[in-house]
Amino acid sequence: MALLRRQLPFRWPLLSYIAARSSFLIATVLLATQFSPFHTSVDCQCMNFVIMFSTNIAIGCSATNLMIRTWLIWKTSYLLRLSLVLLSLGHWTMLSLFVATTRASTQTGLCRIHFINPAYASAALIYSMFYDLVLLVFTIVGLWRMPSSSTLWKTLLKQGVLYFVLNVVATMILLILSRLNLNPIMNSIFAMPAACVCTIASNQVVLSLLRPSPNQESDGASSVKVPPLTTDLTAPWFPSMAEA
Repeated sequence: MALLRRQLPFRWPLLSYIAARSSFLIATVLLATQFSPFHTSVDCQCMNFVIMFSTNIAIGCSATNLMIRTWLIWKTSYLLRLSLVLLSLGHWTMLSLFVATTRASTQTGLCRIHFINPAYASAALIYSMFYDLVLLVFTIVGLWRMPSSSTLWKTLLKQGVLYFVLNVVATMILLILSRLNLNPIMNSIFAMPAACVCTIASNQVVLSLLRPSPNQESDGASSVKVPPLTTDLTAPWFPSMAEA
């Protein structure tokens, strides 16, 4: 809302933040529509393609949000920044190949995925796991090299590393279930929860950079208040029977 009201200036790192949230919301709505009890006449292949495309966009943008945080830490190393860009392009390539080779059809009245290229699926998951671990390691090493008295070091240590760990754990669980190959349902049952965890964690990384530091908050009236990027919705309060 702050961006729409022009209370917050637009910056290029916010592009992946907005894309991740919007894509995951679209995937969730379409998935709920697909399995709703109400009859909906839609093309099965197109519906699943849009769902998987939106989900992979959310996952890719979530990893990009984390990459931007690592990019900011290594601002003085152009070689490592180039490596991060190449790793990000490889991640997007793997996600694109995975979506392009997936096929869905209507079986026994249900629209479901009936073919996933196992090579592309395994490659995409293994690469995502490797990519998340690389970002986590580079972030920790970058923080280790910074002086402990730095305000940025304290902010990233308290608000950044935990989100990287959550992203790695979510990807690891999805990779383990896929490699176990118990059945088609178990192979993908954690796909949407993993995408949700990765999206929330990476978005918090972006929001933590927009929050004022404790020193700025203690400045009182002289400090400039940063408008929130998202809007909190509070449910109305209903008095209990005892209070009535």
